[in-house]
Amino acid sequence: MERLHGVVPAIGTPLADGDRVDEAGLRRLTRYLLRAGINGILANGSMGGFAFMTDEEQLKAISIVVDEVAGAVPVMGMLGETSTSRAILKARQIERLGVSCISVLPPFYFLAAQEHLVAYFSEIAAAVDAPLVLYDNPLLTKNPIHPETIARLRRQVPKIIGVKESNQDCVNLQTLLELVRHDQEFTVLTGSEFLVVVGLQMGCAGFIGGLHNVCPHLAVDLYKAFYAGQMEKARKLQKDMVEVWQIFRYGHIWGAFDEALRYLGIAQRATGAPYVSSLSAQDAAQVRAILDRYVRPYLDSAQSAS
Repeated sequence: MERLHGVVPAIGTPLADGDRVDEAGLRRLTRYLLRAGINGILANGSMGGFAFMTDEEQLKAISIVVDEVAGAVPVMGMLGETSTSRAILKARQIERLGVSCISVLPPFYFLAAQEHLVAYFSEIAAAVDAPLVLYDNPLLTKNPIHPETIARLRRQVPKIIGVKESNQDCVNLQTLLELVRHDQEFTVLTGSEFLVVVGLQMGCAGFIGGLHNVCPHLAVDLYKAFYAGQMEKARKLQKDMVEVWQIFRYGHIWGAFDEALRYLGIAQRATGAPYVSSLSAQDAAQVRAILDRYVRPYLDSAQSAS
């Protein structure tokens, strides 16, 4: 597969009654992202709601995204599990769906030492043929993957081809990038919507984020501006992206995400129980106002062009 790069939305998973996958909504969302010119998709990630879906629905969501993308861009299927045995079973199931690679969180719930993480990722890699992308998310897993551990895993397991780095610490990111800077086939993708320009300047090959479900066109424009050397434009778009992120201040993140999907005509919700959060009329209006200012202009432009 081609080296991962660019804009990689962590696609949400529209849901129907019983928290089953809303296939029509998921296909609409996938097409919305593809039309914006994104470079890859992470399915079943944090914003994809893996943590509140059954295993069956997780696999169904990944399968639908793979089918709808039809090879246009790489699709990462993510797994988050609590033990090696559970993760290996899930990894084999995800691999059979035809993903380009598998993104793997550290095991969560119990605290893990770095040696535990080395063993965990190594054993998963040995159980499948698909390449792996590590997913460092210490806020949600409580188990950070240290930069030295990531570099060690890359040396010992060449099948590990990249990492999504959601640690907000720029010193941590700088250390990681320095450790792998001579490895042209290993990809570091920042997972912070607030640090896109900074991450690209430091050496990241691209960025993954849940916000890009809502504003993929803005994210793509930022990436293009950066590589065209248009730094003033890139920084302006970074500020715009931060402003769009402000929708998540309403409805405990999920309520705003659902409101955005409804307002954009994509789906009714992408939140599972017990996290479904209603918005007041005033808060819903705030979310829509932000979308009108920063997202609607892209959609109106696209409609005019067609």
